[in-house]
Amino acid sequence: MLMLLPMVFALATDPGPAASSAPRPTPLTEIGRVRALPACVPIVAHANGAITQALDNDRTLAIISNNAHNTDFDRLNDLQRRNAIEAMMKQAEVIRAASSSGDVEIKKLREYAAAATDPERKAELKAFADALGGALYRQKKAAVEFMRDVTIVQGREDAAEGKQIIANDSPVPPARPGTMLVTTSSIVPPPPQSYNKVFKLIGDDIDADVHGVQTDEGFAADHSIAATSGC
Repeated sequence: MLMLLPMVFALATDPGPAASSAPRPTPLTEIGRVRALPACVPIVAHANGAITQALDNDRTLAIISNNAHNTDFDRLNDLQRRNAIEAMMKQAEVIRAASSSGDVEIKKLREYAAAATDPERKAELKAFADALGGALYRQKKAAVEFMRDVTIVQGREDAAEGKQIIANDSPVPPARPGTMLVTTSSIVPPPPQSYNKVFKLIGDDIDADVHGVQTDEGFAADHSIAATSGC
């Protein structure tokens, strides 16, 4: 019996691109207790709310990328393949929703930055919020683009199935001399010959987006303490 690759498999390694000589971004982590006046407590709460969403999205993007690269879609039957793809689509929708929730926290942080009276902390808090907001935006963009690409693939597959049903039920009569026969095959792109190749390319696009996410998260991490302390 053909075994599906587990669709909830978290990578133990970093989902980013291959190692290079450039320094790695600072890892983003939740902000612990900061020695500051209580006025910073709500800022820390909103910051951690956005950070949690971003870190959850990181893990889910890693799962989607792993399954896009390593699932043998070509060996699955139609039902198994659709189930595997649908599982990834649901994960992408979770990212899209979480990014929107995180954006609510970012808006609150920007309000705090606008109201801050200390120029240095105002700048730090704005830099932190903008960078973390950028990471959440990139995550949402990656999820939406994944869903769009998969929808295109599924649409072509459905169109090909429909065309085959029509062809079986209503055979096309031979064209009369001097006329050009127009069929659905000339206007509807066929489904991919190899789903593995298509999903590997989609997974590569996710990994490229993740690189930008990590850069933004690293910048946010560099400003996180200064942005949430010294009230």
